[in-house]
Amino acid sequence: MFFTPFRRSRRELAGTSDVPGDGMHQPTDTRRRLHPIHLLFPRRGQQRNLGLLTRDTESSNSTNQSKGPKMTYVSTTPANNGVNTEALIGARGAFAETPVAAQFTFKSTCDWIEGTYNRNTINGYFGLGQEHERKRTFSIESDHPEVFAAADRAPTPTEIVLSALASCLTGGVAAVAQHRGIQLHSVRATVEGDIDVQGILGMDPEIRNGFSEVRVSFEIDADVSDEDIRALVAQSQKRSALFDILTNPTNVAVTVS
Repeated sequence: MFFTPFRRSRRELAGTSDVPGDGMHQPTDTRRRLHPIHLLFPRRGQQRNLGLLTRDTESSNSTNQSKGPKMTYVSTTPANNGVNTEALIGARGAFAETPVAAQFTFKSTCDWIEGTYNRNTINGYFGLGQEHERKRTFSIESDHPEVFAAADRAPTPTEIVLSALASCLTGGVAAVAQHRGIQLHSVRATVEGDIDVQGILGMDPEIRNGFSEVRVSFEIDADVSDEDIRALVAQSQKRSALFDILTNPTNVAVTVS
């Protein structure tokens, strides 16, 4: 896994002020900065350092540490990113006392409509020792584009996977930012995945069916330094269920009733 921030001209709004002295950086409420960050998924077999740039990890590689005066973010107003982090922290305490309650099972039911067109319905799940039903049932449709001789009525399953990864990482950024008192103004994640369809078509047994590489690029607007933004993304990645699913082996059992 690699983080590669690339430089662009920064958006500076009226009222911006930088107060020098002792390496301290104090952004005003009107200051916004756009922080683009690239996240590259490793190919299978490559070593990953999930603790890179996280505040939780003290043993970050010294070559990745910023040089010169350290940028420090000082929050003067409470952050409001819409995440109830107090409830999440409380859940950690409850699960520590009753670990079995932390076991969840999520499910989706897929019905074939025609051709490669399907519809998934999502509602109930198991957790906290019992079954739950949501207030509404959600549906996700899937199909294939016309170049695959399909009607292109919905995203492909692979695109849905990429969307799920982006949603998981983006939600994690919001949660971590809330916990650290960082106000977000905008977050956008762009995800790309490479597939050689010769594998799916059975043309070459050496070519896998799935992604050979996935890339995630973040653009985050917040009143903090590059270091703080990189730490947000790194911590979100570290705790992302979808990142774990895509980068580690998962037992998948397929049965026929």
